[in-house]
Amino acid sequence: MTDVYTGAPLPSCAPGADRAGTAEGIAAWLGSAAMTALLDVFGFRLPAGGPLVDRLADAERFSTRWDYRKGSERHQAVGETFEPERDALIRETTAALGLADCAAPAAERYDHVLVLGGGVRTMLARADLAATVLRRRTGVSTVAGLGSTRPLVGQEEITRELGLRPCPTEGDAVEEALRREFGLGEPTGHRQGDGWWVREHADARPPVYVLAAPSTRSGMRANTADTFVGWAELLPGIARGARLLLVTTDMFVPFQHCDAVRVLGLGYGAMIETIGFATATSRWVPPARTFEVLQEVRSAIRSMQLLYAAVA
Repeated sequence: MTDVYTGAPLPSCAPGADRAGTAEGIAAWLGSAAMTALLDVFGFRLPAGGPLVDRLADAERFSTRWDYRKGSERHQAVGETFEPERDALIRETTAALGLADCAAPAAERYDHVLVLGGGVRTMLARADLAATVLRRRTGVSTVAGLGSTRPLVGQEEITRELGLRPCPTEGDAVEEALRREFGLGEPTGHRQGDGWWVREHADARPPVYVLAAPSTRSGMRANTADTFVGWAELLPGIARGARLLLVTTDMFVPFQHCDAVRVLGLGYGAMIETIGFATATSRWVPPARTFEVLQEVRSAIRSMQLLYAAVA
């Protein structure tokens, strides 16, 4: 039987940009019993003390053990399987680290809900969670779907099977999922520029915005952090000091939360909470495989490195 690990809270950014508190949160997550036990499974132990920047670097170097993507897209990753007892311990520790079953918001009111972008099935699951949250809570000023112009390859059959409109890009998949779950009509407004667009559904309640954000890195597609920058800059005036609820997939919660704290928390004084639909029970996507969860532990460590560099 495995031990039961208590949850390791993710770092946050308190009002007034409490950077010391953010660093303490990173250290607590990295030094948690769950992380220690997970690393033990693979025969690695972090130093008990020393500068946090060095401990993060050590963890990142080791986490290449879990780099199953090798520079490819997530769906192209080639992983491994583990014997049952080891697999169960990995699942238990990663759940305690915030990578599973994170669908319950803590607060009763948020200024804005941000639904993060992905493929067609993933977006349906995220939009469904966002709609469920809003049916239970009131007072949200806006909903925004954050995507990019990244082409979605091989999604045509899926959209036909599900009765959806074509989704040539991630941004289109974001809008189509929100259209289905929120009953959206045609956009009431549309703006676009070099590598980006914004579609407004001002007649929805609450108003819904969908954006395909530009990349901040020349020659590379927009990543999660880029979509946060795009939301803050393409919809100006709403990010500063706002209370935000981010909706994603459970195993992506830690890394996307840390990116949001770095970009929107430190940059705009926003309060960030992040939830994710449970892949283990979703009707839209298959359960996440263990190696895929480990890949996102690596993503979380790397995002925490960037966050710590921003607050140190």
